Amino acid sequence: KRVPASWIRAFVKLQPMDLEGNTVLKVTGGPGAKGRPSHQIGMGFPEMKGYEIQADVRLTEARRQLPSIGLSSHRYNLIMIGNTSKLSIESWPSEKRMATSVKFRSDPDVWYRMKMKVETSETEAKIYGKVWPRDKEEPADWTITATDPHPNQTGSPGLYYYALTDCYFDNVIVTQK
Repeated sequence: KRVPASWIRAFVKLQPMDLEGNTVLKVTGGPGAKGRPSHQIGMGFPEMKGYEIQADVRLTEARRQLPSIGLSSHRYNLIMIGNTSKLSIESWPSEKRMATSVKFRSDPDVWYRMKMKVETSETEAKIYGKVWPRDKEEPADWTITATDPHPNQTGSPGLYYYALTDCYFDNVIVTQK
């Protein structure tokens, strides 16, 4: 049980563990965490493009706090923001050059499946995100979409979190399209 060695900045922050009979990747959040609560984990080369990323995610609640958790593609993030019940697409969390959000309630201790893809042209990027309970059918429509008139043409697939409390990743899949 180890975090893949090629995942950049993951070996310290993600810990494989048994949860309900499955091996998952745990992020320790809250007062027990060391260092910054936010982290971006790269899983490939920065020149990658034309792929779809999917993962199962789970939030926990402590002291009325929920983490934020999500996926990265082409230097865009798809983030479930637990404390404000939003789903967001952002170009860079520190500098919100382009950001879009919709209402989305994420309950603690529920597995959600997240999926993200980015389609680029010379003049724009279209970013698509879906989130649904893992034990339900995948919805036909995207939950959120955004357009960036200054497209990021490439970027590593990745995982994102802001761990105010513990959170989990499982079944991470990157598919070339």
